Amino acid sequence: MARKLGAKLLLVAGGDEDTIVDDVAHVCHRVDRSGVEILGVVCSKVRDPDDFAVTHRPALDRLGIEILGVLPHEPLLCSTSVDFVAGCVFARVLAGEENMGRRVARVFVGAASADAALRDPAFRSPGNLVITSGDRSDMILAALECNPAGILLTKNVLPPPNIVSRVTEAGVPLLLVPADTFQAAKQVDDMEPLVTRDDTDKLERLRVLVAERVDVGRLQARL
Repeated sequence: MARKLGAKLLLVAGGDEDTIVDDVAHVCHRVDRSGVEILGVVCSKVRDPDDFAVTHRPALDRLGIEILGVLPHEPLLCSTSVDFVAGCVFARVLAGEENMGRRVARVFVGAASADAALRDPAFRSPGNLVITSGDRSDMILAALECNPAGILLTKNVLPPPNIVSRVTEAGVPLLLVPADTFQAAKQVDDMEPLVTRDDTDKLERLRVLVAERVDVGRLQARL
């Protein structure tokens, strides 16, 4: 595409340190770059940005690729909202539409008994997206005790009206999908936490990180 448009290419590589270097090496050795100028690479999701710049710069220099910035791993940027999840899995919203912007801290599959779940510190932590079948009223009520980000019901099974009413009163987003619990959990796990135009907090944090960690002046000079 860059060749067709006569554009210059900025690489953005994310992940663990070795993956970043391997991905850049793949572009250099396996991709036809004729007629395309690569401006450099911005590395993201790096656990130790300062160590990465020192340790891996020689390898990237040998590839002829300059590091223009190293962004640290940022939990906020790797998180998703309930609304984003609902869009990705094509969920029907049954309740809590006003709180669809809640952040999902982790995913908890409610396959065990409600008593067992309540003994699990991970379940009791706030911000869970609890995935369970709609006939598990015990799990839905247990989730409500722990301030979840949302509850995703599977198999298109609607809970009793009194349960839906309880969830509505609590303001917790309640989603419904036709997939079974395993399939729904896998769909959520496979999602890429993209930044959308509605993610104002993510966009602001990204703006700050780029200003602090990317050599924007050098990049602009090469355009």
